Amino acid sequence: MTELLLTGLDGKNPLAFLAALGVLNALADRAKDGTPEPRLVWRAGGTYRPAIVGGPDRGGLLDVLMQDRESFRGEAAIERLRYRKGGGGAEAHDLKPPPREFAKYLSRLVSDELRRSLAFAAAFATDVAVDNHGNTKPTALHFTAGQQEFLRMVNELLRGVRVEDLEEALFGPWRYERPLPVLQWDNTSARDYALRASDPSKDKKLGVPGADWLAFRGLPFVRVAPIGNRILTTGCSGEWKTGTFRWPIWTVPLSRSVIGSVLTSAEIFEVDPRVLRARGIAIVLESAIRRSDQGGYGSFAPARMARPARAG
Repeated sequence: MTELLLTGLDGKNPLAFLAALGVLNALADRAKDGTPEPRLVWRAGGTYRPAIVGGPDRGGLLDVLMQDRESFRGEAAIERLRYRKGGGGAEAHDLKPPPREFAKYLSRLVSDELRRSLAFAAAFATDVAVDNHGNTKPTALHFTAGQQEFLRMVNELLRGVRVEDLEEALFGPWRYERPLPVLQWDNTSARDYALRASDPSKDKKLGVPGADWLAFRGLPFVRVAPIGNRILTTGCSGEWKTGTFRWPIWTVPLSRSVIGSVLTSAEIFEVDPRVLRARGIAIVLESAIRRSDQGGYGSFAPARMARPARAG
């Protein structure tokens, strides 16, 4: 069985972890009927790097990922979530519409049987929970604020990511030279408003757009669900401004469906070493979620080994 190590992705970085999931999602979606589905495993070596087992070689992988990216042009999950701020203001392309608009958006995706789009919508938000303005409460991984709009940024990535960007993301080194949007999931490059003299939304931050695109591609693994009138995001605990995101690193090759079960398991929060070893999980990592008081821009703190915690 072939194995391709993705040397550019560091398992201690949430952006890289989500990007690895995105690679697997793209490969699994495009797997031919009757062929074994590729699997994902993490290999130790100074840090943890992901490897694709049973997938294409380096060139073939980049070809598949470019074809997959191209298939998202006009994707309903992205294009249909447009709404007017305050009901009649400027058009917004974000994850915080009025709840009735989000419910209509979900109903249309269901009626049109758009399974891939529904998988993304299930990771975007829930119309049950609302924020302080009465708008739909988005995923805890919604780090944009102010003039930034999540889906508008995703659309820029979709149009702008090149094969060279994907190669940089997957095989390194990360050079941070491209001015395409960043989704703020890189825990090595926070830019808190509170520590700056100016609003960070006005900056054009350089990043690794291939990693951001692939991380968005992996977002369906991190679904949301309503708990009472609150929203719970897979792997997240705590409050909106003082939350934590945690993720496991496994050392046996796992398929997409098995990874989905692992990420939603209570064992990720219980962190019993004996149970984790029996499941093939080497370590559980976590990063604190930080949001600025001015605007709510989000970022991840550096990763640390997770301790037992209760899901919030």
